[in-house]
This record gives sequence, structure tokens and C-alpha cells, in this order.
Amino acid sequence: MAIEEYRRKRNFKKTPEPAPAVGPVGGNRFVVHRHEARNLHYDLRIEAGGVLACWAVPKGFSYTPADKRLAVRVEDHPLLYSDWEGTIPKGHYGAGTMKIWDHGTYEVMKSPDIDHALKKGELKLVLKGRHLRGEWHMVQTKQEAGKNWLLFKARDRYVGSGSDLFGGADLGRAQQKPLPRSIARMEPSVGRAPFNDPDWLFEPQLGGRRVIVRVTEDGITLRAGSEDLAGRLPGICKALGGVRAATAVFDGIVVALDAAGRPSEEALAAELQSGGGQAVLYLFDVLYAEEWDLRKAALRERKAVLRALLPDSGNLYPVDPVAERGETLAQAVVASGLHGMVAKKASSSYQAGVSADWLLIPVSAETLVRASAPAPKPASRRPAPEEEPRRPAFVVTHPRKVYWPEQGWTKGDLVGYYDQVASWILPYLKDRPLHLYRWPDGIRGKSFYQKQLPEDLLSQVETVDVSKEGEEPVFYAMCNDRRSLLTLINSGSIDLHPWFSHKGSLDNPDWSIIDLDPKDAPFENVIKVARVAGRLLRGVGIEPYLKTSGSTGLHVCIPLKPGYTYEQSRMFCEAIARLVVRDHGDISTVERVVSRRAGKVYVDFLQNRREQTVVPPYVVRPVEAGSVSMPLAWDELETGFRLADFTLMNGPQRIERSGDLFRTALTRPQDLAQAIQALGRFLEQED
Repeated sequence: MAIEEYRRKRNFKKTPEPAPAVGPVGGNRFVVHRHEARNLHYDLRIEAGGVLACWAVPKGFSYTPADKRLAVRVEDHPLLYSDWEGTIPKGHYGAGTMKIWDHGTYEVMKSPDIDHALKKGELKLVLKGRHLRGEWHMVQTKQEAGKNWLLFKARDRYVGSGSDLFGGADLGRAQQKPLPRSIARMEPSVGRAPFNDPDWLFEPQLGGRRVIVRVTEDGITLRAGSEDLAGRLPGICKALGGVRAATAVFDGIVVALDAAGRPSEEALAAELQSGGGQAVLYLFDVLYAEEWDLRKAALRERKAVLRALLPDSGNLYPVDPVAERGETLAQAVVASGLHGMVAKKASSSYQAGVSADWLLIPVSAETLVRASAPAPKPASRRPAPEEEPRRPAFVVTHPRKVYWPEQGWTKGDLVGYYDQVASWILPYLKDRPLHLYRWPDGIRGKSFYQKQLPEDLLSQVETVDVSKEGEEPVFYAMCNDRRSLLTLINSGSIDLHPWFSHKGSLDNPDWSIIDLDPKDAPFENVIKVARVAGRLLRGVGIEPYLKTSGSTGLHVCIPLKPGYTYEQSRMFCEAIARLVVRDHGDISTVERVVSRRAGKVYVDFLQNRREQTVVPPYVVRPVEAGSVSMPLAWDELETGFRLADFTLMNGPQRIERSGDLFRTALTRPQDLAQAIQALGRFLEQED
């Protein structure tokens, strides 16, 4: 196709898209745009002949070879489109928001060049992006005068890897560079005693041979000092051949078990002599993957990459750390007959040599006895974390009381859930005034909201004075640590309701919320309205976050830069809400009175005011399903999920699998001023 068709379909005085032009030939870039038009789809663009050959892919990309997806050939685009993002105004061709979803380079297979492959109607490409990786095939059909193609994944190491090779990890600190010829190991300093700290991860120390593993197209090595163990461990090497990366470097340990089921140096020596059939490889770090040097990335991000790259195998396992609770792991280590654990700072990079960011802590029954000795009476000031007096394990009152009669789930189950997810939920509660919703007899018993807690509870948690200037002090609870969280849940709370603002800046919210409440509307319409709201927000430069309410609807959440007022936050959300309703009034409304909504989705912007609350990610809701307010990737709106899919029983597994999808919100606050200006320009373009 010629670039003239691109020119003919657009008014470049109205659309911000790049002007038509043919660039230099010979490049090999590709880009995929997430195109939120009338219907969400993806636009695959491949550099060919000085332009971008383009296909619209309505259902996105499947990583299962048997799934053949429709890809509709559209007009060629200029090369400048490979870097362009923006919003095409309503009423113009392709109206909607364009965001780059993936980009990288490609190689043509079984054809002399891309132009020849296009003319033949058969593309076999090796794509090197973050989402699209490995070999992909496109075959032209005779339908629609040859515009319809079939797109599918070839069978290779990347099959089944999902939509992100790196497991959603933040690679902002990583570097794209060639594979280093050698990598020096990171070594732990000597620690003293087990400890708890939300900024640290804890792993058991396993007995075996530590190895630096290199996976390349030339082969696999397992280097233990100067010795390569690969030839003596064929089963492990075969498993490493399934790693979802053509090039990777791991840090791990080869282990064999003795007759008692414990890691044993003697058992490993025997395995290395006999062919290594019973040896396994535990990997606790990834240092390089594809073209990315990951050593400067935070450990928590490297762990996400590690989980994403490893295949299911009986010879190969990731070492999943315990977050925050080193003392609990120490008890498990002793019970397992092991002798030590390694504490690792979650934010640490991988550094050559001995580092204080890793601590080797010997553990024994005697160590635990010393650690559990009575603590001295704490001073009047709040102790520093390293001085925090040790407390006994949390005791749940009436743990067998049934909270969810239909499922038989108990208060003990609820407290256990919050104990598991504490490290994920606490960042969204820290230093915020809380309202409680207490259900002391479970979801079918009596319930009551509580803002000011009784003295017995207030004495167990930190508090904040929420009174305005000149008023009498009013103290609300805050939830800043695991024990406070469990204390509040043990008091009969099922969910928690934090303010949108922090202690010290109570009049300045750091979240804006658009609450999509269906009431009598079908949930499929809630999903449609969420898509529209997300598209509008991205179109004005806002990166919105999405989660289920855990009850009946969805929450569209915007982390805010400091300094905005509740009024400014509310007005911005009102503008977005009214635009949604203007264009989709058949399924959405801003009418507060339920009886007047006529079965439409209520787009609620009025939550954005002082003392109003919306439940944070990961809280359990007091509903029959025992469902959880769960963060979602925006693409999950296309998957047909149900709110009841996320419960207190499966929530932790979901979080482990997908990671904390809201975590970047804590470090990427949004600027409303720029968004308001962009919104003004958007409305001018419509006129």
C-alpha cells in the first residue's frame, strides 16, 4: 500500500498524527499500538520500504500456537508513527487514544527481505520486544480482497509466556547492553539474628553447590567457581533449555536431598558422580535476560522476572522469598532441619563481592529461644525499627467463628488472609485516617461504621488528629504495621476504609477516584464504561489504575502529585465523568438518586472530598462471595472475569502470580494541571 492512502484519510490540521512521509529503507523496527477506538484493538506496524506496514489485530495476540488471530491490513503509516502516542479527535478517522504497547526489532525468516515476504503473503518474523518475543507467523488469506491475514505464534521457547516476558517488572533501573563475558557473584555479610522488616526479603539457606548459570545460543554452563557442572547434570540442563529467554544469566544453587529429605553435600556429591538424576536447581536471582542487564534493577523486580522466565519443571525451581517476616521463616528453617537463612534488601541491586544488602543469618533452636526472651520495657519514645521490642505471635479471638456461612469461612481465615497480604496492603493504608466497618458476627450479623474507635482499640494503634483548625481534637486510627492491621481485623472489621489523604496533608488528596457503581445495570456495561473512562484519561496524559471494588463495581484510580485540593480533584473527575456520560448516556449516568438511574452505571465523582473513603487494594469485602478488591491490568477488561473470581481464599495466589499491579502508582503520581490543559485542547479539537 502507498502512503497516499494515509494522507487521504486524515485532516492534518485537526489530527495530531505525524505528517505523511516516506523515510529511508532498510530498517527493521516494529511497534504495536494499543488503540482505544470504538472497540479496543492492537495495531501492529512493521518497518518496510521506508514506511510502516500496518495491521489491525482486533483480539490481540495469543501465545498459544493453535490460536489464529485475525489481522486486517490497513494503510501504510509513516515511520514517525513508530514513536507517536496521542489522541485522535472524535469524528476523525481512527478516533481514540493511541499508546505504544510494545516496540523492538524484527528479523525476517525464510525470505530474502520483508518486501519479498509481503508480496508473497507470508511473513515469518522473529520479534524482539518486551511483549512480543520469538517467532510469529502471518499468512494472507483471500478474504476481503487479501486484506485479512492470520497471525499466530510459532512453537518456540516463548510459547505460553504470557503478555509480558518480564512478568510486569519495572526495568527502569536495568540497562540494555551486550551480555557480559563474566559476572562476579554477590556475597552476603554476616548477620546476627532473625528480624522482621517490611523492606527485606528472607530466604532459607540451602546446602549445595552455588552456581552462576548462563543460557545462550551456544549452550548452557553451570559455573561453580572454576568448575562447570553442566556435563554432570544433564537433567537440569535440559530443563534450562525451556527457559523463556534465548540469553539469560541466573544465580542459584544445585541441591540433592539425603534420606531424611534434607539438602546434603554428601548426597549432592553422589549425584554428581552418578549422573545427577535426582539433583535439582534452585534459582534465587536473575542477572541478565535477553538484551537486558538486570543487575541494577531492584531485587523485588528481578524476582518478578525470574518467575516469568522459568518453565514448569521437576528439576528447576525459583526460590520464592518470604516478605518482611524473617522471624517466621527462621522458625520454619529450624523445623525443616536447616541451619541458616539469607536476608536481602528488597530494593537492592546485584553487586559484586560482599554486601550489607544481603545478610547470612545462622538459625538454630537456641537462637530462637534467645530471640523470644522477654523484651525490656519500651521507652516513652517510639523505638527505631532495629530496636522494636519483640512481641508474641498475634492471638486471634474466636478464630472459629463463622463469618461466611455458605462457604464455612471463619474469622481465623480472614485474619490469616490479612496476615498473608500485609506487605502488599500496608502501603495503601500507611499514615491515613481510617473508618472501620465492623461485622463482629460475620456478614449476616449486625454491622456498624465506626470513625472514632473506643479507647481499648485506640491504645493499640497509632492515631491522627483529623480536626480542622480551631476545633476540638478528633483522633482516628491509622494502620501502619502488620500488628495494627491484624488488631483492627480481629476487632470485627472485614474491610478498611482509608482517607484519600495522608497525615500532615489531610486537606490535599493523593488519590482521585471514579467509582463505577452498577446497582441494577449489567456488569458488562460497567466494563464498557471503565474502558471509556480509561481511554479518556490516557488521552489527556493520565495513567489510570484499575481495580475491582470487591463488591459490585470497578474503581478507576489516579495517584496525584502533592498540592491539589479536594475541590480540584473532584472537578477534574466530574469533567471526565460528564464526558463519559455525554458520549455513552445510554449506559451511564451521573444521577445520584438510584430510582432515577434507569438501570445505568453510576459514574460517581463525588467520592473526592475530605473524610470520604474508598476501600484500598486487597481488602476483603463483607459480601456473600468473600471477594477482594483486586487490582486489574486494563487488558483484563477483555477477559470476561467476574468479581467473585477474586476471594480471600485465592487472593494471595493471584497477587503472587501477577504482582502488585498498583505498586507503580506509589512512585508515579499524576499531574492534574497538565491533564486539565490537555483536556481543554481535546475539547477544542472536537469543536
